[in-house]
Order: sequence, then C-alpha cells, then structure tokens
Amino acid sequence: MAPIRAYYLPTDATSDIDESRPVNIEKLSTLGWKISSVAGGHDEIEQAGLKWAQELGFPVTQEGCIVPFNFDVEKNVATMAPEVITMFALLMKAVEAENRKGKQIDLATAVSAVLAVTSGSPYVDVEDVTAVGWIRIHFNPGMIFCVPTGAKYRADFNEENKRTKGIAFFKETISNHGMLVKDEIDNHPTRQVYLNAHT
Repeated sequence: MAPIRAYYLPTDATSDIDESRPVNIEKLSTLGWKISSVAGGHDEIEQAGLKWAQELGFPVTQEGCIVPFNFDVEKNVATMAPEVITMFALLMKAVEAENRKGKQIDLATAVSAVLAVTSGSPYVDVEDVTAVGWIRIHFNPGMIFCVPTGAKYRADFNEENKRTKGIAFFKETISNHGMLVKDEIDNHPTRQVYLNAHT
C-alpha cells in the first residue's frame, strides 16, 4: 500500500502543527487502527471494504449494515439514509459546539466499523494511550480503515473533511451505531476493554 501520512500532534494545543514526528502503520495497528488501501475506482474500493468487513464477521447482508456516507450532510440530504443524517447531524452539532469554545471533543464508537474512503482527503486525530498523546492520520481515496470500539478520536468538519465520501460497514445496523461523546466514553464498558487490550 502507499505510504501513510500520520504524525504526532504537539502536546501544546497553541503550537503550530508540524510533521516532524511521523507514525508508521505498524504503530497505528497496535492501537487498533488497522489501515489498508486499494487501487481503483468506487466499485473496487467498495468491494475491498466489503471483503474486509466479511473477514471480520460483519453481517454485510443485513439491511442497515452497509451505509454510503457523505460528510457534507447539508448538501446531500436527498441522497443519504435518514439514520445517517441523524447520526452525522448530532455528531456535527456536538463537534461545532466545542469548536466554538476553542476546544475539541472526544468521540468513540461502541460498535465496530470499517470505513472505505472513495473520494476526498479527510484527516482524523486518534489517541495514543501508550504515549499519552494524539496522532493525526490523513486518508486518501482507496484507503480503508477499521474503527476500534472504545478508542478515542477527534473529527473536524471543516471544508476539506466535508468533501469526503465513502462506504461504512457496521457490525450492527446503523440505528445501533453507538456513538459515544465526551464523558460517555470513559463510563462505557468498551472503553475499559480497549484500554486493557492496548496498554
């Protein structure tokens, strides 16, 4: 696969972001963030994501477990499932509320998911529980990644990230996606399971 672009963020939130401390794919894998990539167009990317989800035992034939997504919700309401709109609307509302305070919000999921990026170049910040820091990962079309349950991450719905489209494969239906926000994370059983496995 193509080299991954990931690096530690400065511990001081006021410092400029640089890429002087790169992170390799093996390190991300030890934190539960497993990443792969495939060459080709939308169909090839979707099939690769589907294959990975099947290998993980996801019920890919069940309605609501394979969901196209588009982070620019406002412009694409007509093409998205109601459950997806609700999920992203709540997520964006929480993120933007914290951003207005000059803060970022911790997120996590209680349900395993595989995401395949078909267009756009989004980034996500993930927690390194072994180094007590945060890593920024940049994704490109063709990249497929597994979101580990109980792992903290931070998302930004800026114009760059809003251009992202893809396919999400859920271990349970989208209606049971189990999005966790802020204090909900540390009090959820999946968080302790994650910490036990990765620290």
